[in-house]
Amino acid sequence: MIKKGWLTGTIAFVVFLAACGLSEADDYIDENYTFVDAVQNNMSSNDRALVYRVNKSVPDTAAELIEVQKPEQIGEEVDGRQVLVYDDEFIILTEDPDNPGSTLVEVAEDEFVRTHYNPGFFSGMLLGSFLNGRFGSNWERTQSNKCRQNNDDCYSGGGYYGSFSSGTYGRGSVFRGGGPGSGK
Repeated sequence: MIKKGWLTGTIAFVVFLAACGLSEADDYIDENYTFVDAVQNNMSSNDRALVYRVNKSVPDTAAELIEVQKPEQIGEEVDGRQVLVYDDEFIILTEDPDNPGSTLVEVAEDEFVRTHYNPGFFSGMLLGSFLNGRFGSNWERTQSNKCRQNNDDCYSGGGYYGSFSSGTYGRGSVFRGGGPGSGK
């Protein structure tokens, strides 16, 4: 009888935690990784990417996050970069150039990726048709043209946006909200 009560209590607790969203990948990142910076379009606070650091390799970080929450799509690891795509956000993993063995983990809203990311960033990850399906059939071509016209309008991960940085990535955890539309 005691075992049955313990089991019922444990199941109820696990269901409660799941309902609170503690198993979501972005909540896990926020609670377990070090916040480094944020890149945000000053015209829309929902148009942003939050950058974290974890002292693990890209493959180990990806495996950990996939275990926490299964992504809708998993990009191939290419040149120390990997993308996990969830319902309304992207988690972009990049080797930290300033801290070997560490990974920059970027949680980016769909809108941020759609309007600001350089499609070339995703090359080789087998996400091209998926991204065109998600953002529109000619997203890659349209966004590539935008990037060719003004590279400062295109973001390629790691907390740096075009010719200016969004903050002090790699040197502290300052939120400056730089990025597209910031007028810097």
